[in-house]
Amino acid sequence: MSFETRLKVRFADVDPAGIVFYPRYFEMLNAVLEDWFADMGADFAAMHLTRRIGVPTVKLECEFMAPGMLGDELSV
Repeated sequence: MSFETRLKVRFADVDPAGIVFYPRYFEMLNAVLEDWFADMGADFAAMHLTRRIGVPTVKLECEFMAPGMLGDELSV
């Protein structure tokens, strides 16, 4: 199974130099996870709040190849 979405780097994601503040990538990844569940027909809020099913992150690694800049469109 494959899932891909596009995210635009917004003003709130960057530092004064226009470069993505690296912790924002992890917030973006969490948003993509919620979108992935929605794409499969699962309501992320209902899963957590009503059904009390969590989706823990066990391990997360990141290697930065180039800086993300304000206005970039990222494929995730």
